[in-house]
Order: sequence, then structure tokens, then C-alpha cells
Amino acid sequence: METSPERILINKAGRNRYNKPADINRVIKYELRKNKNPKKDLIAYGGVGVMECFGINNMINQFLAVCQLHTHKGNFGRYIDHEIFSLSPEAEQFVLNNKLDVDAIAREMAYDFYEKDHCQVIYAVHYASKETSVMHIHFAINTVNFVTGNKRRENIWQTKEREARFNKIMTDAVNRIK
Repeated sequence: METSPERILINKAGRNRYNKPADINRVIKYELRKNKNPKKDLIAYGGVGVMECFGINNMINQFLAVCQLHTHKGNFGRYIDHEIFSLSPEAEQFVLNNKLDVDAIAREMAYDFYEKDHCQVIYAVHYASKETSVMHIHFAINTVNFVTGNKRRENIWQTKEREARFNKIMTDAVNRIK
């Protein structure tokens, strides 16, 4: 299976989005389907840079604690970034037919954020649903680097480079079972 341009990474961060501490809670609970209107499409979830074993609320509190490391003047900006990696229909079918470990694939992608930006990451894999046509992986990324306390910054080219790395992770996972 070749890398498909249909597998895409969508960055949901935008101007004046996710700029309140409560947005951390909202985004993570949405991804993990623990919000007011949960869907039943969650396949797997996990975190990198957070202790998962104490539950969702504890992971949210860990994000908030790291945000306190950032000393800033004026507006804090975004507290959390939200990105979605959508599989192509062919990749989704291959994953389902061959019972690929999507949790391991998503965790490897989450490590990409962690290693590059020293940021906490929570991921959630969702089945295709009425609203989405394909399986996809959500990433909630803390915007504060837990080592330096600096904010995470990224331009469109860096997002495209990560998309290429994610496509390679997906392709490598497929090739391991062929």
C-alpha cells in the first residue's frame, strides 16, 4: 500500500481557539467520548507524557499543571492544540481486515509530538461514524513544553512534515504485516 494523499492531518487550532483553561477539559473529554453527548465510536485512547492509569480527569489536571510552568506577559494564547489524522478508505479497510493494532500506531504518532516538542499528548482512535466517513485519530497536544515552559509553535510546513511522518508510520505498520 502506497502513501495516499487521502490520509490527511487536520490542525483544528485557529485564531482565538482553545484559549481558555477549560478548553483542555472540553477537548480531551470530546476526544475520549466523556462529554455531554458521547458517541460510541471510540476504539482506543492513551497518552504520552501523562500518567494514564489514574484516569481522564487526572490526565486533564496534568495538562493544566504543565500550563502553569509557562510564565507569560499578557494573553496566554492557546492552552491546547487539537489535530486529527484521517485514514484513507483503503487504509481503514486494510487496518480492519488485518486487525492492525491502531492503538500502537496512534501511540507511535503521539510520540512524534512528544519527542519533537516535549509536549504532553492524549490520543483517541475513532471508528468511522455518521459524521465522519473514515477511521481517524484525534490528538490533544499541550501547548506548553514541559521541559522549558515555553509555548509550542508550529507553522504550516512543520505540520506538513509531521503529516509525512504520520503517513510513514502508517505505511510502515502496514508493511510489517505484509
